[in-house]
Amino acid sequence: MTILRSTQHNEKNSRIYSNNNCNETLNGQQTNVKLGDMDSGDNNKTTLLTCARKAAKVLAEQTTTPSARADACLGLIKKKKADERLASFQERLRALPIDERHYWVGTLYTLMLPAKVRRSQAAYFTPPIVANAVVDLAIEAGFNMERDTVLDPAAGGAAFLSTLARRMKDTGLDSTDVARRLNGIEIDEGLSRLSRRLVEEQLGAKLPKKNIVTADALKTSTATSFDLVIANPPYGRLSLDEVHGDEWKRIAHSGHINKYALFAELSFRIAKTGGLVVLVIPSSFRAGPLYDRMREFVRAEAQVLAIASIQGRDGVFVDVAQDVSVLVARKGKPHDIASPVRFPIIGTDLPKGPVVEEKLPEETGAGWPLPATDPKTVGGATLADYGVQAKAGYFVWNREGDRMRTSPGDDTVYPLIWAKNIRPGEFCRPAGRNGSPIDLVQFDGPSTSIVRKSAAVLQRTTNDKQPRRLIAAMVDPQVVKKWGGFVTENHTIVLTSDDAEQLVLLVTLLNTGPVDQRYRRVSGTAAVSVSLLRELDLPSPQAFAKSLKAARGDAEAAAAQAYLSQPALVRPR
Repeated sequence: MTILRSTQHNEKNSRIYSNNNCNETLNGQQTNVKLGDMDSGDNNKTTLLTCARKAAKVLAEQTTTPSARADACLGLIKKKKADERLASFQERLRALPIDERHYWVGTLYTLMLPAKVRRSQAAYFTPPIVANAVVDLAIEAGFNMERDTVLDPAAGGAAFLSTLARRMKDTGLDSTDVARRLNGIEIDEGLSRLSRRLVEEQLGAKLPKKNIVTADALKTSTATSFDLVIANPPYGRLSLDEVHGDEWKRIAHSGHINKYALFAELSFRIAKTGGLVVLVIPSSFRAGPLYDRMREFVRAEAQVLAIASIQGRDGVFVDVAQDVSVLVARKGKPHDIASPVRFPIIGTDLPKGPVVEEKLPEETGAGWPLPATDPKTVGGATLADYGVQAKAGYFVWNREGDRMRTSPGDDTVYPLIWAKNIRPGEFCRPAGRNGSPIDLVQFDGPSTSIVRKSAAVLQRTTNDKQPRRLIAAMVDPQVVKKWGGFVTENHTIVLTSDDAEQLVLLVTLLNTGPVDQRYRRVSGTAAVSVSLLRELDLPSPQAFAKSLKAARGDAEAAAAQAYLSQPALVRPR
């Protein structure tokens, strides 16, 4: 079972669609499925994506309407011979199993969309195996394939509906009955058409016309409630002008309304009492401070049953960055704090083992960090135990550009450190943003934003090309000695301490894999949160220093060992 990551950085508009593949089930176990295992010869993900992009350019020239795009995509798997420019992609499509073929047909459709339309709809697809993993979670939670009704309010290209159709048919159920119980809403006319055709192909039966409709789910009333509401909704911030109705007030702050939060509210509203809600959404909802209302809402509406997440992105997904989780909840009574929640951790390199269970925090709006897979690896310390303070970078260059200087004038100017100046394992020194030797910021008077002591800087945002979320470096002491202080821009976090040796020790620790993995358990966004960093579980400085000495400077090995050591002096959490 594999869970996906979203495609856009910092939760810009993104939508992950999925189709079906692979009948792996959890059965109370972590699973170990490598997407690469499904590659055959030349038909690996990268090759297929390249071919799909070329095919999309050709078909985009020939089609101008959503329906025509859908028919052109479907035609590639039906026609004996297509345009010779499409031959390479068509040949590869025909070599794929039906579920993989459906996935790439859907991907082709989104690649054909005009750039503006694609951005507004945030249309992206996920690996086919994801849909089966999510359906497995629904079945484990009690979904009854023999009688339960289903709605996907963001149907995309058959995502979960096609998976469910096949799984239900494979159990021997009547195709007509299955078709009657599968429902979807999709805002894009072409994807709605595509979704219907793919489900019908899986079933070998026609769907009732009313079962998959073209509409905006957030603006559509449904007269019926459903046993299972399952969705991989669009992501992306909205302004108040774009929001319909007042439902958002229960789940979002007015300046931070995200589409996926609105779809979450909708899903719980249209699910039957006692029904299941299963959502593939950004991991930011688990612990992000701007999603406290959403966490409160979910706990007020339902019993949280499971929160699945992923480890090991590399080699699995193409063009993805945002961490994504799967929320499984049963609508009805408010969440019972006494009932533990299952936290399946899914990845490509995990051995099978029991799924960790842990109770949610008592405070309803508190974050839901992923529990440690092994209680022995809880460090029990934080930044404060290292004597380190953290704060966000001060200077916003595109707002206060008039204060920037490229040459010193007097003692009112200080060098500016950019996030791009930070390289782990090296001293950080100021360097110009656009090639100049150095950028400076002028101050009219004293300011607490000027850093005048031992300090380190950490990148506040990362991208999918960077293997680590936490990237830190010590600031060269000569910077303060020469200039009397420095300033950092707002894409950085400044770490300061009165004890330079402890700060160096902390920076060494922050740049290790074990710490990076622990940060990812509490944060699902590409932006590093100052508040989450302050509370990040770390081994004590004494434990790490001892392990570092024993490991002869190998920080990776020392960090892993320090988490296991559990010295008596670690304060209780």
